[in-house]
Amino acid sequence: MEQLSLDVGRVDQGLASLTARSKDARPVVMRWAVATVALTDIIRAERDVAVTWPEIGAVVARWLEDFGRSTGQWKTHTEAALRMSTMESVPPRSFDSQPPAGLFGRTDRWISVQTHRYGFFLLRVSLGVVFVWFGMLKPFGLSPAGDLVTKTLPWITPRFLIPFLGLWQVAIGVGLLYQPLLRVSLLLLFLLLPGTALPLLLLRDVCFSHFPYAPTLEGQYVIENLILVSTAIVVCVTVRRGPH
Repeated sequence: MEQLSLDVGRVDQGLASLTARSKDARPVVMRWAVATVALTDIIRAERDVAVTWPEIGAVVARWLEDFGRSTGQWKTHTEAALRMSTMESVPPRSFDSQPPAGLFGRTDRWISVQTHRYGFFLLRVSLGVVFVWFGMLKPFGLSPAGDLVTKTLPWITPRFLIPFLGLWQVAIGVGLLYQPLLRVSLLLLFLLLPGTALPLLLLRDVCFSHFPYAPTLEGQYVIENLILVSTAIVVCVTVRRGPH
């Protein structure tokens, strides 16, 4: 294990950085402090050794190296930390709680990791397919929403309006499927959201049997579309931020 040494210059630079970004650093430091205290308690209980806070960093770094070397899966501190940070997205309810053991526990952890890794990707692709699919129906007059759209905007010619909305939805779907176009898709979704809600305001008799708590079949269709558009917006924003 490497000898513990602290470079005063780097410590001062680090302190200045945390001070400059105090708002961002405060919650991270609090979590780090709780984790450090918990680790020192484990070491004290197991070996009756009081490890200082600077020393706990070296202990954890060595532990990560040994763990990666023994499993053959993790090769660096960064990879190990990233992998471990995604294993349990929900913190335990208490310090005494234990993850499921045995085959069930391994299966549960595998499902959790796979869901975290591929969940947003599958959601993005499925939304893209739905938008392309439903959008393609409109130019061919096969969409059941055509009549509702025409009643909502009667001053626009249906021959133009229905195909235009269909192509708009196809463009959104393509943007969801092809990740570099997510910004374009996000813009189109924001513009589509108010129009999707218009029937609820302009066609109350069509969308509600008893306003505002009993939607008709058409009203349920509009509400489901609002959820679909809102979900797609969340996916676009989250994927652009890089949740993985």
